[in-house]
Amino acid sequence: MDIKEIAKIILEANKIGIAFHCAPDGDAIGSTLGLLSALKQLGRDAYVISREVIPDNLSFLPLASEIDGTVYEPTNGTDLVIVLDCGNADRVCADIRDYEGTVINLDHHITNDKFGTINYIEEKSAATAEIIFLLVEEMGIDFETKTDAVIRVGTCIYTGILTDTGSFRHSNVTERTHIITGKLIASGVKNNVIHSNLYEQRPFKKVKLIGEALGNLELFLKNRVAYIELSKKLLESLNLGNVDTSDIISIALSIESVEVAVVVKEVDDGVKGSLRSKADFDVRKVAEALGGGGHVKAAGLKLKKKSLSQTKEKILNEIAKGL
Repeated sequence: MDIKEIAKIILEANKIGIAFHCAPDGDAIGSTLGLLSALKQLGRDAYVISREVIPDNLSFLPLASEIDGTVYEPTNGTDLVIVLDCGNADRVCADIRDYEGTVINLDHHITNDKFGTINYIEEKSAATAEIIFLLVEEMGIDFETKTDAVIRVGTCIYTGILTDTGSFRHSNVTERTHIITGKLIASGVKNNVIHSNLYEQRPFKKVKLIGEALGNLELFLKNRVAYIELSKKLLESLNLGNVDTSDIISIALSIESVEVAVVVKEVDDGVKGSLRSKADFDVRKVAEALGGGGHVKAAGLKLKKKSLSQTKEKILNEIAKGL
């Protein structure tokens, strides 16, 4: 099934729920809010399904308040659920296990297990947001009109692409990536404003956290792995329970000898972890071995009912197998 046929199915639905992967990143959120904005602009009944609230650093996006963690399963009358940027059913940040309607699975992860009723997996896409750009164009969003409504859609899509490409520095960037983002900028999307919101508007408490995190940084496996733990006590002391850690992990990865960087965050029911790599190390394999997923150079996981020390042992053991 191609993107044109999927667009037709979506437009024919009466009530549409949109979900994404747990511990959502910029691509998951940008894709979701971009599609949500487009559907609302087209007069469709659409809403977000999520157990989690939006990460603080993405709260500037249009319709961000729709991701508030209060709707975690499809509501009555929903005849279509679209899951974005999620490689397998276990990582969906919503309860759709008993949902009997149509599920469209849109993603760019090579390891997607095709859990949907309809699956559209485009591995060459640098981000799921690229797919959303093509999809909403097929649904009738005209990025040449330069209206405020179109700019809102484009702002979300641009954010998804920007974050999943590491500000266009990762090897997943293609000619099409630049063509799409060029069209978005031409439509009126303010790329400099998005970059500023993401990377130049840190709250003071976030800067304090970065300092604490770097103070706790440890090197393992002959200084090839940088590892940072963020305890629940530390996060609560700064009132940063829902903090994005992408900038922290980027600093850790920039250390000269380091090939893999890990940031783990203690949460109520366990530990969440983010992994990044440079050179040829595949952190996706590490995450998948522990129930997570992602990309070769960026992946995530969650270990339920595990302590920080137990998590460290498991992650370092898996990394050691590949180094």
